[in-house]
Amino acid sequence: MVGAVSGMLASATAYEVPANQTLVILQMLTWDRQNLNGATFTISATGYSESVTADASGRAVKYVPSGVTYTVSLTHQGDYLNDDDQIFTASPEEVVWVDFDLDRPGIHVYTNLAASSWVADNTYPDYAYRCMVSIADVTASDVPEVMFGYTEAVSGNYSPIAVSTSGGVYLYAKVNTSITVDSITIFRTS
Repeated sequence: MVGAVSGMLASATAYEVPANQTLVILQMLTWDRQNLNGATFTISATGYSESVTADASGRAVKYVPSGVTYTVSLTHQGDYLNDDDQIFTASPEEVVWVDFDLDRPGIHVYTNLAASSWVADNTYPDYAYRCMVSIADVTASDVPEVMFGYTEAVSGNYSPIAVSTSGGVYLYAKVNTSITVDSITIFRTS
């Protein structure tokens, strides 16, 4: 998700950048290489605003007047975490590369678990029950972080280990009682 703006990428003569202009190379990267075509980069400064549309590779180029500080924002399709706007100062006859690296969105849920949700399980010897919390779009490679309420967290009845699986998260417990889980946050790894 971290975007980067690099300064001079190559000599102006290699790109034949006109005097008093800066060549801006814009690029959008996504974790799944989808939704690149049609993304819109908007380059703006005081009294100036232009948009350019990305091609199928997620790239676009634009010449801008030099000597100005610009802000570049990105509008895209798809379900990605948005990257921050990028800011650069255009120097005459330079090439600037502006990258937007978009990650998969994390998932954040709150849930109530009924006693009947817990089933006998022997995955972890100290925790005899397991509960599946269904969360759409979760994969086995995602990393869950579970925050129990204070009473549950200090009771010792709930495992600090939660395991993601296709379509949800497994929680483990010593008891099969109804509880409220304050939050489950899913961190994407791919």
